[in-house]
Amino acid sequence: MTAPKIKIGFAGTPELAFYHYQELAQDKEFDIQYILTQPVSKSGRGMLKSNYSLQDQSLSVKTFTPSNLKQKKFVDEVMKYEIDLLVVVAYGQILPKWILDYPKFGCLNVHFSLLPLYRGASPIQRCIEKGDYESGVSFMKLNEQMDAGPLYFQSKATIKDLDFYEVEKKLINLSLENLNSVIKKIVFESLKPKEQNHALASTANKITKEEGEVNWKNNYQDIHRKFKAFKNWPQTFFIFQNQKIKIHDMLIDPNKRGHAGTIAHVNKDSIGVFCNNGCILITDLQFPGKKIISAKDFFNSKRDIISVGDSLN
Repeated sequence: MTAPKIKIGFAGTPELAFYHYQELAQDKEFDIQYILTQPVSKSGRGMLKSNYSLQDQSLSVKTFTPSNLKQKKFVDEVMKYEIDLLVVVAYGQILPKWILDYPKFGCLNVHFSLLPLYRGASPIQRCIEKGDYESGVSFMKLNEQMDAGPLYFQSKATIKDLDFYEVEKKLINLSLENLNSVIKKIVFESLKPKEQNHALASTANKITKEEGEVNWKNNYQDIHRKFKAFKNWPQTFFIFQNQKIKIHDMLIDPNKRGHAGTIAHVNKDSIGVFCNNGCILITDLQFPGKKIISAKDFFNSKRDIISVGDSLN
C-alpha cells in the first residue's frame, strides 16, 4: 500500500521562491494544495517584474494574494485546506499566529544563512559584506520571533570571494538539493527541530539605498566587499558634480596610497580613486540615464570631466 501524499501549502514571492515551488511540484509524493504570494509588484528593490511568477495562471493551483493575512474571508478560505505543512520561502511578510499553528506539522521556512547568524531581511548581502568564508541554508520551524524558530537541518557552503549573484545561486541549489528530503523526514520520520543557540544570534538588517554610496575613507577590503554584496541592489555608486555614477566593476591596488577620495589616475585601464589604505580601480561605470561604459570608453570620450587630484568627497 502506497503512503498518502504529503499535503503542502506554499508561501513565497520572488523568483527564488518559484524555483522552490517547482522542486516541490515535481515530487510525486507531494500534493500542493495552494500558493500564498504577495500581490503583484516589483520583484525586488529597483528590479522589474520577474518572468518567474507564482501568480502564473498556468500553475493550476489555487493562489491567494491577500493584502491582509488576518482578513476573515481569507482566513476562512485557507482553513478549508487541511495541509500537513506550509513551506515558506521568502514570502515577504510576517505570518500571523493562526497560520503558524494551523498546519499539522506547522510551517517550514527556508532561510539563507547559518542561523542563528544573520536573522532578518538581508542575510546573503550582510554575510558577503562582512567577508565571511562560509554561509549556508537553514530549514527552520517558524515561530512568532523573527528567524528564531528551532532548526530541522542546515547545510553549509563556501562563499569566499563570491558576489551576491554567485552566492544566491549556490545557496538556492543547496536548498533545492535538501528541501524535499527534509519535508519527508518531518512528516514520515517525525524529525524534531532543535533549538537555536540564541546567544550567538546576529541580525541582517534591511539594506537602504544610501548604503550603496562609497565611503572613500573606508579600507579597500570593506569597499570591495560592499560592492560584491550590493551588486543586485542598491548597487555601488559615488557622487560627482551632483551626478550619481554607478560602479559596475572594480579592481584593487593595495600598494598605491594617497588622500582618500582623491582621483589617483585616469587611463584606458581604470579610473583610480584613493581610499583609506589603497586604491580602488574603477573599470566599468554608468552615468545617469546612460549605458554602462568601460574605463577605456570613458578615457576616450569623457576624461575631461574628471582629472587627477579631483576630490570625490
